[in-house]
Amino acid sequence: MRRTDREIADPAQIAEVMRRCDAVCIAFAGEAPYAVPMSFGFEERDGRFALFLHGAQAGEKWARARRDSRAAFAMYRTMGPIEGDTACATSVAYESVCGSGTLHELTGADKRRGLEVLMEHVASGRSLPIDARAAEATAVWRLDVEHISGKRREPK
Repeated sequence: MRRTDREIADPAQIAEVMRRCDAVCIAFAGEAPYAVPMSFGFEERDGRFALFLHGAQAGEKWARARRDSRAAFAMYRTMGPIEGDTACATSVAYESVCGSGTLHELTGADKRRGLEVLMEHVASGRSLPIDARAAEATAVWRLDVEHISGKRREPK
């Protein structure tokens, strides 16, 4: 990272940024670029992250994931403008997390756990019941993160 003064290297701080993000953009590998904003949940254990994603079982994103399990991701949130006297001195305060890894389709108890983790994040920590029929019709994937970085530009 060029701007090491803005780097977030501590996994606990990266996790805090991820908790504040509402969505993640997943870039799927394939013959042409393909990126999709998605809801997500995540777990962090000993500095290792896993993202949980869900959606309809059919469609372009999962077809790509089944052909090539590599994916990249980006999530961010803005924290307001940074006013400057010139165009180049004007910016936006932000915090972001980017990374890449390998996608794995989940089944059985792993699929249910993935939905629980995802819903905890989406529902702001509330534990909601999972309808078995809806879960059966839903694809759930885990992105095992192999590379991750965080970055923050503080408001002035």
